[in-house]
Amino acid sequence: MGDERSHVQGERKEHRAFDPDILPRLRSLLATLADLDVAHASNLIVIESRPMDEARKDRLTTGLWLSHCRRRAPYVREIEALRERMDATFR
Repeated sequence: MGDERSHVQGERKEHRAFDPDILPRLRSLLATLADLDVAHASNLIVIESRPMDEARKDRLTTGLWLSHCRRRAPYVREIEALRERMDATFR
């Protein structure tokens, strides 16, 4: 009985690896997103702890959320592009 893991439809499966730049870039992007999330959470705490009417708090937190999403978007898109590159390695 042969090693079925090494054959795909009768052909030998080659050893594949990610480009060496993918993982360091992915780590960097994830660290950046974590920093943005921590800053966002900190800003929310400040808003919530201030004495002001609820309508104003709602407006501030909504604006903060929109800004947070805009700041995160390019990093999320780059992570998605890296994932597509990684997926392509195994097709």
